[in-house]
Amino acid sequence: MIRFSATVEGVEVLNRGFSRIEEFISDFRSVWPNVAKEFYAIEHEQFASQGAHGASGKWAALSPAYSKYKAIKFPGQPILRATNSLYESLTSPDALDSIFRMDAQQMTIGTQREGARAHQRGTRRMPARPPISFTEADKRRIQKSIQAGLVKFTRQAGFNVEEKAA
Repeated sequence: MIRFSATVEGVEVLNRGFSRIEEFISDFRSVWPNVAKEFYAIEHEQFASQGAHGASGKWAALSPAYSKYKAIKFPGQPILRATNSLYESLTSPDALDSIFRMDAQQMTIGTQREGARAHQRGTRRMPARPPISFTEADKRRIQKSIQAGLVKFTRQAGFNVEEKAA
């Protein structure tokens, strides 16, 4: 069985297994673009809902002092989107702080934006507002994107794959 897992800040947030394929596939680079596309869509939903889409729930309101500052410095910008740098880095592989690497056995996707860790975990002075917070439905979406990529790969390799597997 092949296992796919995802970790955020050292915490495993996804662990799915796929059986009956490990003897045929050793390079998953053709699968990763589908997974990335789904990740970016989930992240877009997370930011659009200000966290309500994710398992962690709607992000905490800003402190009154920071809310006043942000209204002046970044008018109209929602939570975690003052400059849009964090949002862009988690919704596009081409953004300045985006991390996106594909190798044969793993894909690394995320952000290197300063402050992202503090938002994910929270600090003594700031509540956690996790930009990455998968629901069970999100995990199924990612699993389905992996499965679709694997089915496509095996069909291109000449194997007959039942329609229900896609």
